[in-house]
Amino acid sequence: MKKDFKIVIAEDELLFARVMRMEFEKQGFQVHTVVDEAAAFEKVMETKPDAILLDIRLKNNSSGIEAARKIRAAGISTLIVFTTGNSYESTSKQISDISNAKILIKPIEFNQLLYLLNEI
Repeated sequence: MKKDFKIVIAEDELLFARVMRMEFEKQGFQVHTVVDEAAAFEKVMETKPDAILLDIRLKNNSSGIEAARKIRAAGISTLIVFTTGNSYESTSKQISDISNAKILIKPIEFNQLLYLLNEI
C-alpha cells in the first residue's frame, strides 16, 4: 500500500462508517466520510482519492450508483467498491456498466476490503 493512500467513504450508517474509518486510519489511510450522493461527488472531486467506498443507498434518498455515474462522467476512473445490505442480482446488473467497480455484501470483512485495495 502506498503512503498517503486516500479513500472516500460514502455511507449513511454512521456506526459502519465510523468503524471503517477507524480501521482504515489504523492502516495509514487518509479517510474522508460523507453521507449522501452530492457530498460524495464533491469530496471525490476535491480529494482525488485512490479508492471510493460507496453504499448503494445513501441519505437524502440519494444513490451511490448515481454518485458513481457522475464520478465516471467527470473522468475519474478510481476503483469504486459498492457496499450493500442486499444481495439482489438486480444490484449487480445496475452497476455492470460502471467501470473499475466491485460490490461487497454487508456485513463486510475488513480484510476482504483491504485485499481489494491492495490490488490497486
